[in-house]
Amino acid sequence: MLPTIRNILYATDLSESARRALGYAVSLAGHYKASLTILHVVRDVVELMSEEAGFDLEEHFGSEAWRDFNDAAMSKALETARDRVREAAKECATNEPDCPVSKARITIVAGNPADRILEEISAGSHDLVVMGAHGRSEFMDMLVGGVARKVVRLSTVPVVLVRLPEEIPENPD
Repeated sequence: MLPTIRNILYATDLSESARRALGYAVSLAGHYKASLTILHVVRDVVELMSEEAGFDLEEHFGSEAWRDFNDAAMSKALETARDRVREAAKECATNEPDCPVSKARITIVAGNPADRILEEISAGSHDLVVMGAHGRSEFMDMLVGGVARKVVRLSTVPVVLVRLPEEIPENPD
């Protein structure tokens, strides 16, 4: 029995591979006459800076000041993300009048990207996820853990990962 695809989740980090994945999401949504949800997750700024610094900045320097800083930075990041997602949606709709992006539900949330994507998969009635895959080395992916890898491993629905052409390893034959 063939699967029915009615709802597609397109998860974007606004990278080039995610931009390429948008083409696949749009094509699949058009082919299956499916609805499209666009999800972008903005990382918590203090959490991200703490990871880079190697210690919990909020705990070390006081939580109230960092909370204010984080709220301001998060507000700006969310607005920037909304603008960039809308721009991509307009670009697609301009190139194709019946582009599924013009009717897409756009969701911008804050948090851990893999966790929030998995939450959306669980909460929504998505039949398929489309997202970009970064071409990091296997060693870095093991150390840091990849958003795409975690989503593929834990998703309850199929996930289509799209790489940029230069990220695709050549066959060593």
